[in-house]
Amino acid sequence: MVIAIGVSGCALHGSTTHGGPASAPALRVTERDFRISAPTQIRPGDVLLSVRNRGPDNHELLVVRADGPLPLRKDGRTVDEEAIEPSLAGVLEPGEPNSVRVLKVHLLPGRYRFICNMSGHFLGGMDAEFVVK
Repeated sequence: MVIAIGVSGCALHGSTTHGGPASAPALRVTERDFRISAPTQIRPGDVLLSVRNRGPDNHELLVVRADGPLPLRKDGRTVDEEAIEPSLAGVLEPGEPNSVRVLKVHLLPGRYRFICNMSGHFLGGMDAEFVVK
């Protein structure tokens, strides 16, 4: 089993870091072609996401605070990440099939989405909404 820690900046009150405090709840997120399975309600605060890729393709995971549609790039197949950057709560770079990666995020109350933004994956169904309350 391969374990990788995602490292990325975060514009929404938090950051992606290596590991995290043992007190942060761990939640499972599963990615497969073309679906994301995840909790639909999460408590606010620090959360560790354990992300398993069960698909035959590489998948990434973006955690986006979003109350409405996400803007697409000119290609019409992927979300415009520059436009949603202020709403990103965390980013996990693409992971290989059968890998497990960990992402720490700090979530404020509101509506969010987990998405995979690899070409065609978001429009193919790799989009799961959840509420933080």
